[in-house]
Amino acid sequence: MRSIVPPALAPGDRIGVAAPGGPVRRESVERGMGYLAARGFRPVAGRSLERRHAYLAGEDHERLDDLNRLIADPDIRAVWFARGGYGSARIVQGVDFASLRRSPKALVGYSDITVLQSAAWTEARLQTFHGPLVTELGDPARFDEASLWSALSATPGGPSYAVPAASVVRPGRGEGPLLGGCLSLLVSLVGTPYEPPLHGSILFWEEVNEEPYRIDRMLGHLRLSGRLAGLRGMVVGRLVGCEAEDPANNLPLAEILATHLAGTDYPVVVDFPAGHCDGKVTLPIGGEVLLDTSALSLTISGR
Repeated sequence: MRSIVPPALAPGDRIGVAAPGGPVRRESVERGMGYLAARGFRPVAGRSLERRHAYLAGEDHERLDDLNRLIADPDIRAVWFARGGYGSARIVQGVDFASLRRSPKALVGYSDITVLQSAAWTEARLQTFHGPLVTELGDPARFDEASLWSALSATPGGPSYAVPAASVVRPGRGEGPLLGGCLSLLVSLVGTPYEPPLHGSILFWEEVNEEPYRIDRMLGHLRLSGRLAGLRGMVVGRLVGCEAEDPANNLPLAEILATHLAGTDYPVVVDFPAGHCDGKVTLPIGGEVLLDTSALSLTISGR
């Protein structure tokens, strides 16, 4: 089944802003919506942006109804998520993926949004975008603007990102759909209907505030469940705040990877500038990519 690529965005389009997970700070989301408006778009605030229920942006039914309303609205060309946090897994079963199949639209975000992006792939084969949250758009240091708008617009071809030689853990060449997101969320989907089928893919993962032993444990779970055996490549994004509190426990990532990738031979690169980091690039989840360490590049196929 071929992937569905959502229509490119153009000035004048209406963009829905939703908070399926944690509550948002009004100032940061307003700055982000102001950024979209300055680029000629018409941001439409979801109702859950004003709500809070402990660590959630409102009750489950409120966040779900808000998201489904934006998905089903034919005048909304994209849904851009306000923030991550936690909460997408609580509502994913009720998301209107049938509407996304009938009328595809861009879904933009990362972190907790990994759940919805993975589900959009499994349920609708919809290509989504691992990119900045609306609450980050007001700070130009938080994201790479060129890759964001290249991904969301009708720019011919696809961008090619340089891979520093020092980032190559294992050389090689691999091609396939780029799947993944935040590692802890990916692991939480194993065994569910929304787990992305990793066999034959280039797996991208990143993390924030997880000690090395936890990353070790999560990769071990993927290995023991057979999810790392059939990959065509691995791209590890930035690991932000993932050092051990006790320096004596700082097992190097290369050693952790060597343990869990033993017996495989696909290319592996680390420290790719995507994830919970400043200057994050935008990646098409479900888009075809070529990882070529001899050319020191990750190339995204055109729309």
